[in-house]
Amino acid sequence: MQPSTLRRLSRAHRTLGVVVTVPIVLWILSSFVLHGVGLALPNGLQGVYELVPYHPASVRLEEEGIASADALLQRAAADGLTRVYWLRLETLGDRPSYVVKPGPFELERVYDARSLERLDPLSDELLTSIIDEHLIDTRVEHFEDDDEFNRYYALERVPAVGVEMAGAQPSELIFSRSSGRILRRTDPLASWFDRAYKSVHVWQWGDSLRLFTAFLYGLVGTALVLVSLGYTLWWTRRPARQRWTAAVRPARRIHARVAPFAGFLLATQMLVGAFLWFNLGLIEPRFRGQGSFRDDWSGGISVTEHLADARSIADALPAELLASERPIQRYEWRAVGDERFWLAYPARNENGVLVDAHSGAVLDRLTPEQAAVAGRMVVAGEPAGPSAESMEYWMDFNARVPTYRFRFADPDDSDVHISQITGEVVQRRPAIWRAFGPFLSYHTFGFTGNPWFDTILLTALQLTILTMVVTGWMMVLRSKRAASIGGAAGTPDDAEIWRST
Repeated sequence: MQPSTLRRLSRAHRTLGVVVTVPIVLWILSSFVLHGVGLALPNGLQGVYELVPYHPASVRLEEEGIASADALLQRAAADGLTRVYWLRLETLGDRPSYVVKPGPFELERVYDARSLERLDPLSDELLTSIIDEHLIDTRVEHFEDDDEFNRYYALERVPAVGVEMAGAQPSELIFSRSSGRILRRTDPLASWFDRAYKSVHVWQWGDSLRLFTAFLYGLVGTALVLVSLGYTLWWTRRPARQRWTAAVRPARRIHARVAPFAGFLLATQMLVGAFLWFNLGLIEPRFRGQGSFRDDWSGGISVTEHLADARSIADALPAELLASERPIQRYEWRAVGDERFWLAYPARNENGVLVDAHSGAVLDRLTPEQAAVAGRMVVAGEPAGPSAESMEYWMDFNARVPTYRFRFADPDDSDVHISQITGEVVQRRPAIWRAFGPFLSYHTFGFTGNPWFDTILLTALQLTILTMVVTGWMMVLRSKRAASIGGAAGTPDDAEIWRST
């Protein structure tokens, strides 16, 4: 390589190093802090919460004065619906209400169960009463509108409220404005983690995803150019390194030895981080499974059907459930293909009792074949293989629920987890999600699952990169000092020093 070219590369490398080391150091320090905080988050960002299992008012949903499910369907027809995905009867706050899901990816509608008055979007007063009953010994302190993305809806943003909770379980919660459904739970530590991650680690300080992604990727690209220049200089200067004498400064020796490995770590971490953010940011809806939504979903309950009322469903339940001091907390009507099912929930945060609507028989669960039919109704594809039993986290219950997992031949080759009790799709895991795990493990160096070993490994590798940064700055500062002393006569730049040594 020509000396003039080598000199230009050296100066470019030095300039980029000065610019990029600031975000590099911030990335390293923030990742170390966030990794340490993550050790205290065994249940992830949703936190660990005790849910109130029963409505405190103990309203009996089979009582006189509550409209029948048939009357509710007639009201839905008057609102322009021809079929519904499911409907349920439950108490929201102190009001017995019907919650109607017009389609599997649409916002719920809420009707007063006595007057059939439309209640959605829910009022602040009704929402407050619903939220106050969500967590044990915890009440609303403050809430405000806070629309957000949610994987279960086709909307870009779901109308929602962000709530600060005070009491035994201080937390920040997100509830749907349309039905009071819980969309997200975050305890104070996890909430701090989320804010720190966005503001410090991925440099996202506002809602303009494209703007801040462009800024982040610009920094990543600059770091990759820096590493490429460093490798070029390291390879070109091999003969010079062989002629080193004791006069060569320790910082230069350490930098030359550490830089190849540290550069590899930095470059691969930048590339992996960019890939992870691409999934979690730019294509998040598809990454979360919305690419498998079936736009022309089939099935559901026709508004012209005849449905049993709550009292008829109660008559099919085991006697011990009805003998309880607590009333049934929720009744639900479901369709799976041509079959109809009822569900009764003795507690709101537990799986319901499943009843075949045709025979009145209490069932343990749906069969895999029935679950496959339920999946075909709402997934853009066909099951590509046999089912497998699994347990999957369900935000509504803050617990794992039994599911059947099917690999669907949809455009995203998705694993679809279908509840064994309701037939509802609990989670969708496209192929890009399944490929995400190994990259995330490398990005966090979570190879073994042992938090202490992985943290020590991560720390050692971060120190390697920091050593490269510190020795690089030492060389830059020494060069500046030498230049100031040399004055007009000049002082050899990096390239000349390398050639002379």
